[in-house]
Amino acid sequence: MQMASGIRDTVMPDMDHPLALRSLYQNNAASFVFADFMEKGRVEMESADRKMTSTSVGGVELAISSGGRTVKHYIYGAPGVEGRPRTFELPGVRVQASYGAKKRFLPFSLYLRDFILERYPGTQNPSSYASEVTLKDPRTGLEREQRIYMNHILDYEGYRFFQSSYDQDEGGTYLSVNHDAPGTWLSYIGYFLLTLGMIITLFTPSSRFRQLAVLLKRIRSGSKAGVATLVLACAFNGFLAAQQGEPVPVSRRHADNFGKNVVQDFNGRLKPINTLSREVMRKLSRKETYENLSAEQVILGMALQPSEWYHAPLIRLGKHPEIRKMLGVDAPNASYADFFHTDGAYKLSDAVRTAYNKESRDRGVLDKELIKVDEKVNICSMVFSGNLFRIFPVPGDTTNHWRSPADATRHGASGVPFIDQFYPAYLDALRTSRKNDQWEKPDRLLQDLGNYQREYGSSIYPATSRISAELLLNRLDIFNRLRTIYGLLTLAFLILLFLSVFQPDKPLEKIIKITWGILLLAFTLHTFGLAIRWYVSQRAPWSNGYESMIYIGWTTVLAGLLFSRRAAGALTATSALAATIMMVAGLSWLDPEITPLVPVLKSYWLTIHVSLEAGSYGFLMLGAIIGVINLVLMALAGPSNRQRIYRMVKEMSYISEMTLIGGLFMISTGTYLGGIWANEPWGRYWGWDAKETWALVTILVYSFILHMRFIPRFRGLYAFNVASLFGWASVVMTYFGVNYYLSGLHSYAAGDPVPIPDFAYYTVFSLVVISLLAWWKHRKNEKLA
Repeated sequence: MQMASGIRDTVMPDMDHPLALRSLYQNNAASFVFADFMEKGRVEMESADRKMTSTSVGGVELAISSGGRTVKHYIYGAPGVEGRPRTFELPGVRVQASYGAKKRFLPFSLYLRDFILERYPGTQNPSSYASEVTLKDPRTGLEREQRIYMNHILDYEGYRFFQSSYDQDEGGTYLSVNHDAPGTWLSYIGYFLLTLGMIITLFTPSSRFRQLAVLLKRIRSGSKAGVATLVLACAFNGFLAAQQGEPVPVSRRHADNFGKNVVQDFNGRLKPINTLSREVMRKLSRKETYENLSAEQVILGMALQPSEWYHAPLIRLGKHPEIRKMLGVDAPNASYADFFHTDGAYKLSDAVRTAYNKESRDRGVLDKELIKVDEKVNICSMVFSGNLFRIFPVPGDTTNHWRSPADATRHGASGVPFIDQFYPAYLDALRTSRKNDQWEKPDRLLQDLGNYQREYGSSIYPATSRISAELLLNRLDIFNRLRTIYGLLTLAFLILLFLSVFQPDKPLEKIIKITWGILLLAFTLHTFGLAIRWYVSQRAPWSNGYESMIYIGWTTVLAGLLFSRRAAGALTATSALAATIMMVAGLSWLDPEITPLVPVLKSYWLTIHVSLEAGSYGFLMLGAIIGVINLVLMALAGPSNRQRIYRMVKEMSYISEMTLIGGLFMISTGTYLGGIWANEPWGRYWGWDAKETWALVTILVYSFILHMRFIPRFRGLYAFNVASLFGWASVVMTYFGVNYYLSGLHSYAAGDPVPIPDFAYYTVFSLVVISLLAWWKHRKNEKLA
């Protein structure tokens, strides 16, 4: 049929007909239209993407030759899909080929009895999923029941079955399987021998590590240069001081009692309201207080009298000027009322809708800032309405979904008198208590709430000791305070480092023990904070960006205490690096919230692998900071102090080399133990994920640095310190680059990268200048030697 005129015709069989363009051809099987004809065109096959994904269709080009004739054909396939054979005929030969998965029959069978999906309480997020299977082997008459779930596999005759995924209707399961029994044990034995060899080198007298220890001892025995510090008791001033300021809307004592009750967050975790309040304030304004009011006082005030808080500038705006222009606000913070016109219309409605409708990869800076600000407005709305406080367990609810006061209002009476009556009665009691300053009734209501939660939410209610531990962790604010303590220690160490260089005759020996003792106390406090967080979260505290940073800070101080007890420069590097790491951990884009783990991370291999991998970063970064200090000292060396400075540089270089050896051993062990972890839950050791690749690059970089002394052109103090400094770039890429800029299994923020701050470029430029200046002075000092 001609589409322009509607004229119909019939194509007769066994006859040639001219091709009609822009005409509809139809038969019983298909319909098609030729829009145009390209006389010199040709069809070529091109790849849609260089990276194969789980849903990609792959193609293989075959060149088949027979009888002097060669033909090329494509065959196609997809992961997990059985290949469909294609037949190709050439003169005298017939070829059949397929590309894709190959079906293989096993001598035994598995029968799925049940699939079990466990969720975090009150959410749809999976906590664990498992397959209850029966293994049947007709050859031996074996019939065995087993549960397969993440990190727990079925192993039979060298075949290993892994819990992979499940049907969305939760009626079926997907198991992956591999067959490599000899290879698994050979790999594990090899890993064990490699680990044993590295441990032995730390104690063998002829090893490089022990030789460095002997050289350090010789240098120290011939020098009285030491380290010192100031007594920093003032660092703890106001550690638990109460806030003072203007009259508060709710009694501070009652607000503290309010914070001790438990709430269920939207990840299903039960935690003190104190924790939730602090998280809300950090999200809204990047601070945990507002004008001398605690987080609980602010949250209670917003829920009690919303109109009093509509105009409070609580919401922190981003740096994009367009948002301020839309709101008509010329200040860092905006109030809830600033987001609405006088008729109640939302000012950002159209802009936010446009931002959400874009694909993540297409969102610009303005779109991302709009989404963040819109989230803050929604959080304010939830606080005002009471929707944020999921404080009521429902009797008989097997999903353990706790309700908020707004749920009862929205859905009508719940049928549970306590849920329906508590919140209105509590708010009324608060209003009365604000007037007469008598808080007995609201205190009693909070006690009733706690009793109700423990009675009807007993199956998931956390232990009292865990609630108390979390409240203690919040009150002490250990990791933020450590940032200040390490910073003050850095200043003191730096002053005394230069005193030891330019005034070596001053008696510093007596203060050395005090110095090291204060750092040890800070390290003990750091350890205490990690231990509490571990107890509260019921998992190792290094499972997200914030936790890994505070853990790396801990290993940094550990390395300094182990190797730098009497070296002023190395202790300066230790405290400076620890202070910097804790400062970065406190930045707004690293959320300290304790979150539940996805099922695959619930493994003891995670604890071992991540503790070694992240822990090595502290050792390697300490070597880099020591390198910076050594280069600065080289740049300051002159005829009068050259020998003294180079003796100190040599001592710290030995310490640096020892820390790099420890760091290299840790990252190497952590990397192949990560392979064991990957093999246990999903049956593969190495997938060339971005993190795995850069971990290998870091191992190779530091292996080269530690063997540079065997290369004539690369040996010497200057070359080693420059290499230890800029080798740190591989660590930065492994941690920050992969986690926040590349996609992969280990990415914390793929698709929403953290902007590179300007100071990063200035820092790199400064380090290059220091290195060049140190090279110039080092060359001059070599001529004088």
